[in-house]
Amino acid sequence: MEKPIRKLAALLVCAAAAFTLPAQDPRETGPTTLVVTYRCPPEKRSELRNIMRQDGLQRLEGYRRNTILAGYRVLLSRYVDTNNWDMMLLLSFPDYTAVEKWKRIEHESPAGLPPSLLPIATSITTYPLDLMRRKAADDTPLEPVYLVIPYTYSVTAPAYLQYVDDYVTPQFDGWIGEGILTRYEMYMQRYTAARPWDALIVLEYKDEESFGRRETVMAKIRQRLQANPKWKAIAGNKPAIRVEKEAVIADELTLPQ
Repeated sequence: MEKPIRKLAALLVCAAAAFTLPAQDPRETGPTTLVVTYRCPPEKRSELRNIMRQDGLQRLEGYRRNTILAGYRVLLSRYVDTNNWDMMLLLSFPDYTAVEKWKRIEHESPAGLPPSLLPIATSITTYPLDLMRRKAADDTPLEPVYLVIPYTYSVTAPAYLQYVDDYVTPQFDGWIGEGILTRYEMYMQRYTAARPWDALIVLEYKDEESFGRRETVMAKIRQRLQANPKWKAIAGNKPAIRVEKEAVIADELTLPQ
């Protein structure tokens, strides 16, 4: 009777382990996220918005319904800034096979955009990314405000991920707990050579008022985290780990409900 009991115990241990295994590392396959940034002359920004609202969103929604895309977001920068992008597409694919289908779309519709948009582009840049960290609150905001922040890092990719887990996400979790942040996502570039940034953080704030409280809540959470010796040590050393690049405040363009 002893052997069957031991066998059952071993199976139970294996079953428990299966539920605690970490999620598959996104880098074990090809990148399944594309970020496309788009620049246009200031006088063309209204035209950009109108064309995307009339045609571009419907195209992206069609790709989603055909399971080429798992999801998409269209972000428009809030202010004119010739040093940064005017529109950002965040495209997620169900698997790497779907990215192959996107390659065929690129042949006829570069960047998946309506042909009428291409003549007003001054530049279009595509970044293959891996979504490494994300978390969302239960509430879905009606009018979120986005802050998109690129970073370069001077450590190895595993060391940077450890820094994100130990220093960055505890702050974001605190902001979610305070009710101002509804979602955060952290992406890492797969091919970084000669690119202007290595990692991208996308923060979704609940609304305008919540975004306005960003600095106050940030200071509150950082003061609370000072009690954590590991977090405090990293806080004093973060300039040696990463450099924060120019952030962009943006709003989401969505299909009419």
